[in-house]
Amino acid sequence: MGIESVRAVFERLLIRAAIRSYIRKKRPGPGQALPARERVNVQNARMLQDLYAKRGTASVLSGYLVPSELLHAYGTSPIFTENLAASIAGTGYANRALEHAERLGFSRDGCSFHRATLGAALAGFLPRFDLIVATSHLCDGQNKALEELAARTAVPYMLLDTPCDGSPAAVDYLAAQLEQLEARLAGHAGRKASPQDWERIFGRSNETRDLMIRLAQLRRNRPCPFYGRAAFTLAFQALLMMGTPFLRDCYADLLRETVAKSAEDSKGERFRLAWLLAYPYFPENFVPWLEEEQGVRVVAEEFSHIYWDPLDPAQPMKSLARKMLQNPNLGPVTNRVRLIEQIVSDYKVDGVLHYSHWGCRQGCGGIRPVADALSRLRVPFLDLDGDCIDSRNYSKGQTLTRLQGFLELMGRKNEAVQGKVSGHDLFLGLDIGSLSAKAVVLDRDGRIVFSTVILTGASSRKAIETLRRMIFEERGFEGKIRHCVATGYGRSAVGFAGSQVTEISCHARGIAHLMKGVRTIIDIGGQDTKVIAVDEDGCVRRFSMNDKCAAGTGRFLEMMARTLEIDIDDLGPMALTAAKSAAISSMCTVFAESEVVSLIAEGIPPAEIARGVCDAIAARTVSLLERIGRERKIAMTGGVARNAGVVSAIERALNARLEIPADPQITGAVGAALIARDAGA
Repeated sequence: MGIESVRAVFERLLIRAAIRSYIRKKRPGPGQALPARERVNVQNARMLQDLYAKRGTASVLSGYLVPSELLHAYGTSPIFTENLAASIAGTGYANRALEHAERLGFSRDGCSFHRATLGAALAGFLPRFDLIVATSHLCDGQNKALEELAARTAVPYMLLDTPCDGSPAAVDYLAAQLEQLEARLAGHAGRKASPQDWERIFGRSNETRDLMIRLAQLRRNRPCPFYGRAAFTLAFQALLMMGTPFLRDCYADLLRETVAKSAEDSKGERFRLAWLLAYPYFPENFVPWLEEEQGVRVVAEEFSHIYWDPLDPAQPMKSLARKMLQNPNLGPVTNRVRLIEQIVSDYKVDGVLHYSHWGCRQGCGGIRPVADALSRLRVPFLDLDGDCIDSRNYSKGQTLTRLQGFLELMGRKNEAVQGKVSGHDLFLGLDIGSLSAKAVVLDRDGRIVFSTVILTGASSRKAIETLRRMIFEERGFEGKIRHCVATGYGRSAVGFAGSQVTEISCHARGIAHLMKGVRTIIDIGGQDTKVIAVDEDGCVRRFSMNDKCAAGTGRFLEMMARTLEIDIDDLGPMALTAAKSAAISSMCTVFAESEVVSLIAEGIPPAEIARGVCDAIAARTVSLLERIGRERKIAMTGGVARNAGVVSAIERALNARLEIPADPQITGAVGAALIARDAGA
């Protein structure tokens, strides 16, 4: 046995030990009963155990839309790719599985649910399956990954080719394929399911469906008694157990537990949210912060919605085919939009969050019509880029900034001015950015008493201390500052700030004060680019940010200027002298730097390269602007607004003039100081 084979066996043993350990930890003490939601998690772990122990008539790996009633009718040990990947992530094995898949040549552009399953199986972490089944609807990545896995492991494979409508012809077409799948399962079991078997299994499934609907109705209550990832994970795992007496009994117990909990006072429900797509499952993600610290209650998810009719045991395969075809994500995106609109109405949510899982084409491809529909309903919406399985794609700082901005957006309507402001009070706003730190002191009338901009340098804490000395000691404002609000990436390090607010809200508030009539703000700072839609009062309506890449930011300009061997302050004026632009195709800072080096080697004039850099930033910015919709007037803030070359490039791309404040760098600090004044604390 080779080293790799020995390692695979060892890993398999470790995983099985981890599953056993999890089940033991969840085992209740004498006289205690495990809560229903925990029993489902334990049952999921036991089903994994059954896979390794080969306890079923066959071990079947499939996509989560294969009807589990059919699998349980023949006594298989089933697992869904998506459940398996979530379990791998939860036990901390995801990165090992993903890295193994990448070493085998599978691209990181694909969905990590399927890459994790591929990597774990091909590394030998998983048992060998007897049958692999995929479906063609919703997810192209799933069927391609499972077909590849079947080919590499010489396991029989079957694809259920699913139409995109629920016509009688489509039902017949899919039912015929389900009959073929049934024949394979019957071959493993050595028997054919009887009408009595279907009566029993469909009866349990229908009873469970009714209980799920009743639980969903309870979640509409204020406060919500059962919410968030626990509720979503239960619904997700339930799809694998439909038709089993265990799941029916668990939902019955859960319903009783939830009814009892509904009578209790729930503490801390600040926001009611609808969640689109799946949750992150890698350790130390942001969900506990949302639920426990911010009082966010996700009261509904699109994947928890019960969309199928009761199953008919007289026509088992046709009935299961109808169930598959009733999925609201099949067909045109308007089906999905209608479901989301229904959820917003039924659950009275404060906002909608779309967790845009990396590589999920069918989910992320419908973002714009979803956003447009929610905009018409005036419901706050956040398109949050992330990954459910791969923690390497998680940028905590930028993710929390987006989430905090979203919470501020939802909470704006509930704000009230508190306290009384005297004529001698001053208010301090600090904006601690990645390249520069800004401070603004306002009087009660909103006049700027003091402002400054310094370089942040290598330590934001040192920059904050420098600002503190300047304001409280050198300027003599000690005892006169009534309230301080900090914003920017370094806001959490400002120990003397009374509160912290995201730069999204601060730039919106600042621009409304400095420039009347602005409805769209482009803010390009050292580390990120934001586009913000605001109302007439400077309140955020919606926003969009660049991802964790530094493309199109001040840092990008800094790197390009260094490559051109010019001062960054000279890049903009140089770009304005060029009659044409050198094409820079990549917005990745590293790749763009290589392109610039190549252009220099080809003898392209530096001015044309500089203009190409500015045009590349403009193209990136306009793509963000299109996500939220363009409204005039458009203002530009942030340090890059002082770069005439970038401003000119964006104006050409928009065919519109940008409004630039007198000192665009301090806009966020002005907004922070205004929010400090509004608080009146």
